[in-house]
Amino acid sequence: MLKTAFSFLLLLACMATAWAQTEVPTAKEPEVLFQGEVNHGFYLAPSLQLTRFHDKSGFMVGGRAAWLMNHKVAIGLAGYGLTTQTNIGEIEETNNAFLQVGYGGALLEYIPEPDKLFHLTFPLMVGLGGAAYTDNFSDNQNTGNYSYEVYDTDAFMVVEPGVQAELNLARFMRLGLTFSYRFTHGVSLPKTSDKDLSTAALTLTAKFGRF
Repeated sequence: MLKTAFSFLLLLACMATAWAQTEVPTAKEPEVLFQGEVNHGFYLAPSLQLTRFHDKSGFMVGGRAAWLMNHKVAIGLAGYGLTTQTNIGEIEETNNAFLQVGYGGALLEYIPEPDKLFHLTFPLMVGLGGAAYTDNFSDNQNTGNYSYEVYDTDAFMVVEPGVQAELNLARFMRLGLTFSYRFTHGVSLPKTSDKDLSTAALTLTAKFGRF
C-alpha cells in the first residue's frame, strides 16, 4: 500500500514538472495593414476643375483635406462647386433657368512612390451631391436686385475615380494634374439626368502640408 502511494506521488511530481516546463504559447499577432510604427502627415489642397455639364464646358472650384499614413495612403474629404453659369433654357417656372451643381464626400488616395520627383497617385472620391435650377444671379446683380430664386432641386450619389500626375515642388508643396471620371446616380430634374452630370474632368491641384 505504501509502495503504491509512493509511486502515485512520484507520477504526480513528474507530471507537474513536465507541465511547468511546457512553454505557454504566445498570442498570435493580428495581421494589420500598416506594420510597425506609422508615420503621420496631412495636406490641404485647393483645386480647379475643368469639366462639362449639358455638353457645355465649365469650371468647378473646391479642394481636398486629407490625413496621410506612411506617406502612401491618404484618407480625407473632397468637394467641388460649379462656378460657371450653365444655361439650360426654358423650364415650367421660367424661360431662362441656370444649372447649379455641387458635390463632395470621402476621399481615399494611394501614392505608390511619393519620394520620386514625378509620380502618380490614384484618388477615389465617394459621396453625395446636389443639383438645382436657379435664376441668373449675375443679371440680378446688374439690375440691383439681389434675390436668388431656386426653381427645382435634386440630390444624387457620386463616385469619382481618377489618376493624378504629381510633381514634388518642395518638401511642403506638391502640384498635381488629375484625370477623373464622375459617375452620378439619382439625378432626375426636368431637363437634367445622370448622363448630363456623368463625365470626365481635368483637375489642377496644389497640395500644401506635411508629406
